[in-house]
Order: sequence, then C-alpha cells, then structure tokens
Amino acid sequence: MTTISLKVPDELIARMDAVARAKRTSRSALLREALEEKLKAVARKAPPSLFERSADLCGKGCSGLGDLASNPRHLEGFGS
Repeated sequence: MTTISLKVPDELIARMDAVARAKRTSRSALLREALEEKLKAVARKAPPSLFERSADLCGKGCSGLGDLASNPRHLEGFGS
C-alpha cells in the first residue's frame, strides 16, 4: 500500500477524528472509505453526451439544402 500525505485544516481533522472514534476505526481507514465513496459517486455520473454539450448549437447553421449529406453533387471536390 502506498503512503500519501496531505494538508488538512484543523477543524476538518477534529471532525474526522470524531467520526473515526464513533466508528471505532482509524483516520486512515476512514479516509480510504471516504475516498472510495467519492470516486464511486464521480464514476456514476456519466459525462454529458456530445449532443448535450452542443445542443445550443444544433440547428444554428442552415445551408438551405435538405440533401447536403446524401447528394453526391454537394460532395464534388471534397476530400480531393
């Protein structure tokens, strides 16, 4: 197991120690548990889809051509 160190405000240490005493566990065990819970919660939140991130842009551009993606005539010279 790897050891890490971090700076924690005194007030947070006091709260952490109180919870650790109540649960009859160590600071380290309490911090591992809290970190695991936080990481699981973050993983459950799915990132927004491309549509969700760009919904405000959908429909902004209008070429006036309904078959722009399917008519080969509009693709002449594209990618050459």
